[in-house]
Amino acid sequence: MATKKNEEVSASFHYLYRVRKSGEDDVVFPFTLAEYEQMFARMQAQKPFDLNAEGDIDRLRSRKEAPFENLTRMSDRTITGTFKASYWGHGYDNTEKGKISADSVNLRPFHFVLYLSESGNIYIGAQYLGLFGGYGTLKDTLLGVLPDRKGVRSASFRLGASYYKNADPKEIRVNVSNRATSRAGRSSLGGKMMIAFTRSNKDDPLVERVRSGVIPFFGKGRSEIQKAVAGLMNQSDIVEVDDDDILDCTVLADMNGKATTIYMFDNGLRATRFKLDVEVDNDGHPENADTCNEILTALNEYVIKVKENG
Repeated sequence: MATKKNEEVSASFHYLYRVRKSGEDDVVFPFTLAEYEQMFARMQAQKPFDLNAEGDIDRLRSRKEAPFENLTRMSDRTITGTFKASYWGHGYDNTEKGKISADSVNLRPFHFVLYLSESGNIYIGAQYLGLFGGYGTLKDTLLGVLPDRKGVRSASFRLGASYYKNADPKEIRVNVSNRATSRAGRSSLGGKMMIAFTRSNKDDPLVERVRSGVIPFFGKGRSEIQKAVAGLMNQSDIVEVDDDDILDCTVLADMNGKATTIYMFDNGLRATRFKLDVEVDNDGHPENADTCNEILTALNEYVIKVKENG
């Protein structure tokens, strides 16, 4: 029997808000409980997908609508469920099914939480599994079931460096441009290479260098992060790099007793992903109830308390 694949389960957080024009100004127009109830009713009444009907397969290919499952109204303001994100366009060989056509659609399940705040924002927690997820499709599906989507906008949450202040770095991995430079003198073939620095023990100077010299730049501009990472690497006897040669940087760390991955360049591009402490089943997926409970905990702790309560 093959070893069970155990990829990191995480969640990103976003919210929908609505604005109306008042003269030259945009004025927030909150969602109401009545609209939220209508939205949930429309989610429940979603037209089923017939996976043998070409029209429904095209609905999935568009990625504008995702099938809903396990829909639950936990309270007046909290909805949980599962959506299936579609993937297609690449053919491949499968050991059980043989050749999989590029036209076929693969569906992966992901769990989500919706919360209507007192201020009238609809908060969304969307699960990811490793690199896979589908917030964009979930958002478009929700927009399609809103009673009034005019003026609706989406915003995503990104963490600041203070979130990682208690992180205990174990390793830093840096992708560096492999182009030849006057300073580094690397290969003229181009591409990139990955350089990893791993601590030898908790007292290794690398720990403090990363903690004080790299992590505080999380959430800042790309050039600032590049300069900080290059500064760290240029303290090494192994390699010298120019700031602009730094393509990406990942810090592996322990935080509050759990393994955490810090994507240094992720913050300026998309929503931060919060790691969820859940197990996966024999199919490699987390269970709905446990995942949604973890999403709710993180939503309240890291998003609602800050956004709604200041």
